[in-house]
Amino acid sequence: MAAVLLGVSLSSCFTGVESTGKITLPEETKTEKQSPEDAFIESYFVPQGCDSWRVGKTFYYTDEKLSFVFQAEQPTFPDSVSLKGKIFTYTGSAEESPFGGEKKVVLLFECEGHRFRYDTDKTRAEIARLKYTPLIPPFIDLDDLNTARSLLKGRTLYIKTPMWYNREGEAIDGRKLVPVEVLDIRPGNNVLPVEVWFKDDKGNEAGVFMSLLTSERSQYITFDRLFSFSDPRLQYKEIQDEAWEQITLGRVKKGMTKAECKLSLGNPNEVKKIPTYSGLKEQWVYNTGAYLFFVDGLLSEYRL
Repeated sequence: MAAVLLGVSLSSCFTGVESTGKITLPEETKTEKQSPEDAFIESYFVPQGCDSWRVGKTFYYTDEKLSFVFQAEQPTFPDSVSLKGKIFTYTGSAEESPFGGEKKVVLLFECEGHRFRYDTDKTRAEIARLKYTPLIPPFIDLDDLNTARSLLKGRTLYIKTPMWYNREGEAIDGRKLVPVEVLDIRPGNNVLPVEVWFKDDKGNEAGVFMSLLTSERSQYITFDRLFSFSDPRLQYKEIQDEAWEQITLGRVKKGMTKAECKLSLGNPNEVKKIPTYSGLKEQWVYNTGAYLFFVDGLLSEYRL
């Protein structure tokens, strides 16, 4: 985004003016009450071990080539054939002890007549006790995907992020805190297995990627961090429409309050109190290089 600078030159105005030390913003108060979005995910997407998998369970494969975690039996896919978009079917499990030791479980899969195996290096008792599920990044569980589609397709949600993606998977500038209609739930990628494809209130179509885990169990982008069931605009009735439009675009403009700027750009990484001849200014600094200056609680200068 192009840099914007309002007001007089910062270098001439603040050269030689000593600022106070770094002020750390207090973390948002955490409550024990679970959000409706987290409760939704926890109700329908319960982690289960692979010992509960039924024969015939299917997975969407996201990589071009076979992952190193698999061993392929003959015949196998030649290197010239892409696996991306193929469906792997779970065909059962076996117990093996190749060196005469404890029997370990091997998971068996099939894809278009080709057979593959995954060595868990765990006994059946260990799998049951740990509720173990193998980490196979190219796999997307189609049961979870279909459940998400049945629950979310056609619903109106409120999106929390302006980081959207087009049909080619390229990042585009979107809007946040606006209503969107879920058009489809599609396979995502190795890190975020679900893509939510939607249409906003202006008719624009785009997607975001997420994990079907609650935020308590995942460091990744989760449903509750991307969507809200309720209209956030109702929580900020005091904000004028012009300022709200800037917030939905992730922008700021002169005269906005601290609360409005925080809603638009998020919490700053550093806050400084700067004495000047005309009074005390407050500077917000972001890791992106953006900074905001406030006088009497209102935005006076900024660079994004």
